[in-house]
Amino acid sequence: MSKRLLTVLDPKGQPSGVFGRVLDLSNPHAILDPEGQPTTNLESFEQYKMADRLDTLEGKTVYLVETGFAGAADFMKEVQGWFEREMPSVKTVLRSKAGNMFTDDPELLREIAEHGDAAIIGVGG
Repeated sequence: MSKRLLTVLDPKGQPSGVFGRVLDLSNPHAILDPEGQPTTNLESFEQYKMADRLDTLEGKTVYLVETGFAGAADFMKEVQGWFEREMPSVKTVLRSKAGNMFTDDPELLREIAEHGDAAIIGVGG
């Protein structure tokens, strides 16, 4: 009987590496343990703090970003419809994020920073 090691991805951690362990691609036989999540402390999240709240959304541009998660596009269309009915002065821009829900989309983030005042990034459900 031959011994064989398999790579096991951490089902509780985030592939972004914010939580959990990052897969070491140089080791094709790594086995990752899903226990003990998260593996970081609150101080390390300081760089990820939320943006300051706007005083108002009136006359602003809000990006509605769907992440590719099942139901996200439909959910964001519903959010866009709410803004059209309830806050017609708010311009909404519906976008789909490139890649999957766990990866960054630097081009889209630059667009939002340049043309938007706020963003709602949703996963749906």
